[in-house]
Amino acid sequence: MVNPERPNVFDRVVVGTDGSERAEEAVGRAVQLASLTGASLDLVYVIDTNRPFSDAEVEPKAEAALEKGEAIGSAMGVSISTKVVAGEPAEALLEEAARHAADLICVGPDAGLLRGTVHVGKVATHVLRHAPCSVMVGREAGPSFPQSVLCGVDGSDGSVQTAGLAARIAVAAGAELRLHHVTPIFAGDEREWTLDDDEPDPIEIEPAAQVARTAGVRPIRGRALGRPEYAILETAERERVDLVVVGSRGLSGLARVLLGSVSEYVASHAQCSVLVGRPGADRHER
Repeated sequence: MVNPERPNVFDRVVVGTDGSERAEEAVGRAVQLASLTGASLDLVYVIDTNRPFSDAEVEPKAEAALEKGEAIGSAMGVSISTKVVAGEPAEALLEEAARHAADLICVGPDAGLLRGTVHVGKVATHVLRHAPCSVMVGREAGPSFPQSVLCGVDGSDGSVQTAGLAARIAVAAGAELRLHHVTPIFAGDEREWTLDDDEPDPIEIEPAAQVARTAGVRPIRGRALGRPEYAILETAERERVDLVVVGSRGLSGLARVLLGSVSEYVASHAQCSVLVGRPGADRHER
């Protein structure tokens, strides 16, 4: 049951499933967030029209996948609305999210070696790049997910909004929150350190830290020199973080090719769940 004093985080969550083990992990993370925040949860099975199929084959698979999702929700006291749609999976999920005015889409990583490194495939990548709302790539986690939230910050307005989202999730879950700023360097020595409690906020962290404290959580503040995507992943693994929250600057086309995307790289290579926040899409930002 959601504590009425906890902050609003999400109103509506859409999660896609194909019945696979990885999709079920995404459903599990979506159910856990819905349980913490009181969000409505829509579970969508997409019949991929790009592949040949017969009704006799696909209907039992869709029913079984949705029943598994409902069972996960029932175990945590979360009611789930289910739906079967047909189309290209990524676009169908985006359309369902738009139809329901969702503020979070959850997907599983759909590529990688079995029981090895789990990267994101074409469906998750398309959703990450084109969703109008926040997106979470859900991976395996414990029953108290999230226990430790890591948020990358850089002092920008979008970064402050992302930190606010991370802080509200941490408060709702009773989790620790780490704010991490990485000064980009692409050559030379890389290093990392945690600020003492009595040290003042660096200018790059200060606005995010203030937002976190206002939300009700005292953040652990960290700094690093190096490539941001590598530093975030290393910190997440070392500190056993189970949710990384990063912002998206909306890079596309040539800019994405030239500059890359820290958020997309982290979402693809992290061992834990990653939530990519969309600046301006958060209805609960004050």
